Amino acid sequence: MDQDFARLGEQLKVARLRRRPRLSQEDAAETLGVGRSTVQKMESAKVSQVTPTTVRAYARLLGWTDDSVGRVTAGGDPISATDEPQPHLHAVPELNLPPAVEYELRSGKVLDSQVFNLGPDEADGQIIVVLQGKKDATPEEVERIAAKYRRARRHLQGIASEPNEVAES
Repeated sequence: MDQDFARLGEQLKVARLRRRPRLSQEDAAETLGVGRSTVQKMESAKVSQVTPTTVRAYARLLGWTDDSVGRVTAGGDPISATDEPQPHLHAVPELNLPPAVEYELRSGKVLDSQVFNLGPDEADGQIIVVLQGKKDATPEEVERIAAKYRRARRHLQGIASEPNEVAES
């Protein structure tokens, strides 16, 4: 039985190291909402000390199907979920964002967000802004980004509050 868990841990580690874009143990831990030591346990023979829910969430994060954990502990191979809609942690799967936007949203640290309504009705549309910085940004870098955003936010608020111009015929 220990060999099955050791094999699972090794397969999880290999999957993380092969993942593109790269995923560090720290990034995986942050995404999963656990400590780095939990990720280290999952990538070793100590994976049995981690709750099955967390192990399955990690496997999904690495692109495995939901049944892959059981397959690997039984001696089989994981199955890639790339052909299936992947459940994303902390995200709504049906958003269908362009891949470049989704990549950028996942690659940085969210610092702030805001929705600007373009009119009084929902049908008027919205501008959705997500302010993001590097995951390892220093406090000084975060403040610099925030200052730039404060200036840009005034412009966005002005765009959103402009009265509709009626075209003359």
